[in-house]
Amino acid sequence: MVNQVKNIIPEANMKDFLKLTLKNCMHLLKSKGGSVFLFDNEKQDLALKIYRSSSSRRLSGIRERLGQGVSGVVASKREPILVRDIRIDPRFRNMKRFSHYRTNSFLSVPLVAADKLIGVINISERISGKPFTSKDLQILFLISNYIAVAIHKNQLYEKTRELNQALSAAKDVEDSELDQLKKFASIGKLVAGIAHELNNPLDGVMRYVNISLGHLNEDGIVREYLLNAKKGLSRIAGTIRSLLDFAQVYSPVFNRPIDINKTIEDSLLMTSHHILINNIKVVKQLNPRLPAACDNGLKLVFINIIKNACDAIGAGGGTIKVSTGIKNRRIEIKFRDTGHGIPEEIQKKIFEPFFTTKELGSGSGLGLAICRDIVQRYNGKIYLEQGKSRGAHFVIELPVDGLNSPRGKNNG
Repeated sequence: MVNQVKNIIPEANMKDFLKLTLKNCMHLLKSKGGSVFLFDNEKQDLALKIYRSSSSRRLSGIRERLGQGVSGVVASKREPILVRDIRIDPRFRNMKRFSHYRTNSFLSVPLVAADKLIGVINISERISGKPFTSKDLQILFLISNYIAVAIHKNQLYEKTRELNQALSAAKDVEDSELDQLKKFASIGKLVAGIAHELNNPLDGVMRYVNISLGHLNEDGIVREYLLNAKKGLSRIAGTIRSLLDFAQVYSPVFNRPIDINKTIEDSLLMTSHHILINNIKVVKQLNPRLPAACDNGLKLVFINIIKNACDAIGAGGGTIKVSTGIKNRRIEIKFRDTGHGIPEEIQKKIFEPFFTTKELGSGSGLGLAICRDIVQRYNGKIYLEQGKSRGAHFVIELPVDGLNSPRGKNNG
């Protein structure tokens, strides 16, 4: 996993993170356009990283100097700006209108964390065609704080990682198993810290939104804004829960033996609400002679697979069959469901980080990626078995010889 996860938001996936973030903000503010610029500390300017628009025009390589353009002014002053109509706004009278935007109204908010400029997020092209409002600006400003913290923490970790790599190359010393455990612990501790840092203010904001909704007796524009804000906050809360799951996976693990069958039973109990509301029948065929295993996070694997099965089956009802057994000194754990299955064209992608087929805000795309990494700690494998019947058939294979080795033997 060390070779696969280099930081909180791996550099290769930073673009995916920004893309998803921008998409969520646009959805919340009902717009068709937006962009994210990140501040380049060396060049002292802003670089366009993500851009979305209803226009077919593609933009790349755009940079903004501080104090120039809407983004440059916002970054320089570190103050959010609402532009209702750029054609008559005296602040930008001498600036050229952005031809690739379809409307003249903008929201532009600085991304600042730890008193450092991280970048700027812009939202434009409101679907209704009407100008953005001060309420829209407040919503975007609230979300921008969490975005900035996430990016800043990632940048700090990336610098630390690069320094560690340089020191490692200079010393030319191979990592020992203890070094690997320390790296896992550092990742888990860092991610958990970020998640809790975001969770505390989020709980307060959510509480005030709910209180405000409780004082509104009838529908109106204020209630609509609050409901939209609540939806956005709920999506942020879901992402934070995924980060906490991530932290749990990469936290220090003690050499505690577990019973695999009992862990499956516990996982079914923890997901019983999903099973009951979807009218799902669970069929178990568990081999009572399985050897004990070291606790490397199998419960999280089982819970993720069961939840995905419940989502695939839906409210119409169906069956989840769980079986365990031993074959050729390998433990086989199988989960079969009668859901809608997984299309062949995406089966190779399901274990990739941030890949999800769920609706926006319903899934982070980290579940199966985390499952794969946990199984690999046992030097095992998880895969989707091809079957003639409907539904998904997940198989987990764990070598008996690797069950009692914390983190496995080949955790590169």
